Amino acid sequence: MSDYIASSAALRKKKTLKKSINFSVMVVGGSGSGRSTFINSLCDQQIVDISANRLPGPQEFDPDSPLGFLFQLRRSNVELEDNEGVRISLNIIDTPGFGRGVENLSQFEVILNYIKHQYDEILIEESKLKRNPRFKDGRVHCCLYLVEATGHGLREIDVELMKQLSTLVNLIPVISKSDSLTETELQLNKRLIREDLTFYGIPVYDFNDEFFQIDKESDYESYQIAQYLNNSVPFAVMGSNKVIDSADPATGHRRVREYPWGLVDVDDNAVSELSVLRNTLLISHLNDFKEYTHEVLYENYRAQALGNDDRYETDGLIDSNRSPISYSRDQSQFDAVTKPLVADSYLAREEQIRLEEERLRVFEERVQSDLLRKRQELEEREKELADIERRLASGAIDV
Repeated sequence: MSDYIASSAALRKKKTLKKSINFSVMVVGGSGSGRSTFINSLCDQQIVDISANRLPGPQEFDPDSPLGFLFQLRRSNVELEDNEGVRISLNIIDTPGFGRGVENLSQFEVILNYIKHQYDEILIEESKLKRNPRFKDGRVHCCLYLVEATGHGLREIDVELMKQLSTLVNLIPVISKSDSLTETELQLNKRLIREDLTFYGIPVYDFNDEFFQIDKESDYESYQIAQYLNNSVPFAVMGSNKVIDSADPATGHRRVREYPWGLVDVDDNAVSELSVLRNTLLISHLNDFKEYTHEVLYENYRAQALGNDDRYETDGLIDSNRSPISYSRDQSQFDAVTKPLVADSYLAREEQIRLEEERLRVFEERVQSDLLRKRQELEEREKELADIERRLASGAIDV
């Protein structure tokens, strides 16, 4: 019997390991903040091609944008596996070109609308009588906001976007290119960023939040870890795309930054908190990020979406007579509330798509018109040249 129980447990573990854990991370950082190198270093493999960070091509030109190009998010997926065989399907949402313009409100909308859209997809799926068993949860579980190592705390663009992000996603500020600061400057910059976060009322992810119910007396180790991580925010990291062979056969390679005086391992905790952030994000607190996203952030968004007229509450839907409606017991009542909202959401999206298609159609017609005009001018020039050559050949024109 004991052998059967042991084999059953092993089989269950084997089946569990076959299923990868879905986890989504958004990395927000301005051009030149080292965002692409940071992503490659975080995953310890080439995810973003540095040569991809280029000026936009003609197909990306947007005449209506003050930047001159269409700002779009870049999505990547990578399969990671830890030493115990646990697989993570990591979805990375990157923001190339962010902060490149003078006025960046349109970029704010792209980033925030992406996060809201994932919540809307869950809300629509929950309202269906028959749900899709293959539906994939695309919610962003954590946002790593890269703060440039200027030594002056947060910029205005950082404050404005982080304020709006903090209500939708688990927000963790990160000081990129921390090796550009001395140890004293780095500690000063950390303190200034914390003070700015407090002054502007920007809530970042709290590793010791009441939601996790970490008791200092019964679980002192977890309490200490939470305090250490809270004190480490913002994490100071340095990344590198240079990989060399390692003397340790367990690792196989090292990521290093090369200086005139030598090499620095970016995973060395004495000079960078990259490995601490990686382990926190992908190992120790991965499930915490997912649970907090679903139980707190999504529930708050859902309550706001369904209760913008104060007729609903978080724990249950409340009609105008203040009588609770449990959608788990009465699906028809829940549908009566949600379907108009879902329909409105679809209509708004369809209208947005229609306007975008119309704008692209007008732009395409303008390009085609310009090409036609250029082609006609070229044909006329060719005719003139042919006529001149013919007249030269006949002697009508003296050379």
